[in-house]
Amino acid sequence: MVSGASGQGLVLQVGLQAELRTLPGLLNAMGMLAMTHQEVALATERSLAENPVLERMDGHPCPGCGRHVSSGTCHRCRGKGTAPQFQDRAEPGTDPFQTLEADAGLEVRSDCRHALEYVMAHLTPRGILDADPEEIARLHGLRDQQVQEALRALRAAGPPGIASSSVAELLAVQAEVLVAAGEVPAWLPRLVSEHLGDLAEGSTAAVVRAMGITEREVLAGLALIKERLRPFAAVETTAADAAVPTADVFLYRRPDGSLEVEVPASAWFGLHVVDLSEGLRGSPEAKQWLAEHELSAQRLMYQIDRRANALLRITECAVIHQKDFLDHGTSGHRPLTRTAVAQEIGLHPSTVSRAVSGKRLRLPSGAVADLSCLFGKGQAPRATLEELIAAAPGTMSDEKLRAELARHGFEIARRTVNKYRRSLRPDGQAESSTFH
Repeated sequence: MVSGASGQGLVLQVGLQAELRTLPGLLNAMGMLAMTHQEVALATERSLAENPVLERMDGHPCPGCGRHVSSGTCHRCRGKGTAPQFQDRAEPGTDPFQTLEADAGLEVRSDCRHALEYVMAHLTPRGILDADPEEIARLHGLRDQQVQEALRALRAAGPPGIASSSVAELLAVQAEVLVAAGEVPAWLPRLVSEHLGDLAEGSTAAVVRAMGITEREVLAGLALIKERLRPFAAVETTAADAAVPTADVFLYRRPDGSLEVEVPASAWFGLHVVDLSEGLRGSPEAKQWLAEHELSAQRLMYQIDRRANALLRITECAVIHQKDFLDHGTSGHRPLTRTAVAQEIGLHPSTVSRAVSGKRLRLPSGAVADLSCLFGKGQAPRATLEELIAAAPGTMSDEKLRAELARHGFEIARRTVNKYRRSLRPDGQAESSTFH
């Protein structure tokens, strides 16, 4: 607790203790436990804009994981060759689009495949077109429809914003993807496409008038643009080249092969409370104002830490049960329910469900998956079934597959085998429904 006078500190301490006694009810009421990392980050940005005693320490997000650091990268990402999150250009000496043409070639109509090569030639290193589609068609003797089909294939196969006509359009497309994922406010694409110039000039009032949102929302939107959008279409081929993955929980592998779980807490965001009491000693009203804002800042940080602690306990428990899955893949997945984890760590099952819902887990490889992948049942037998079918396609009945699965230690009903089998086929049809 940061405070000037001892009396004021006592008031803050008593007030904060009263707040803390209401947890976990307060957490549930505030929705912090159910919030995703992006929602927590947005709430943090809003609090930073609103609360003069809440500040972020000097520094920047680690380009590898997003943790707030004073300089460079964090201790976990140091030495891993992580590329900057918001770099202004592609790394020199690399071709960021080396696989894009091949990927788009699988998407484009065969009668327009030759147009793809010409369109690719008009991509700048940022992934922006250096000419409009009509000009590309005229220069290379192509029909407008062929160029449009090539552009459609590129945009389907490439990263968000590829083949845009400008940086503003590129950023707006990236923002639309985040809106569709529910990670940013719905008005962010409009803020990007219509008001980048106003933001660059610091004209927040003009944006407020034009868009009908508050100045705090404008500032939060600006923070999102800086943190989540990039002025180039990044083709993320490896974890080292990727931007900071969206994750609520981070899983690291120690040198001895064991796994360590980390969940961003208030220190991750670089938050701290500044002492403004020095100039407010003679004013009771000012002291009350300061006490309220300090309590609000402490409450936010405590809620973030409580959320992190709950997610940490849940994930650590699940990781212990799913070590084989995390070490060896789907075949090692073991049935695990949220209720079982809740009973093991002393939480209510609904609390575990709210904590897990919508959360993302960054694996030691850098890949990001749903945290719910650690729960459920059927993944291991489904993976074994897929291997059995691949080894003898179309030759084994559901009953024979059931027997083979039993031999592998999975006792499941034939109808369940049939359900799994159908889920593995693209058309949803069983291969051998008549061989029972």
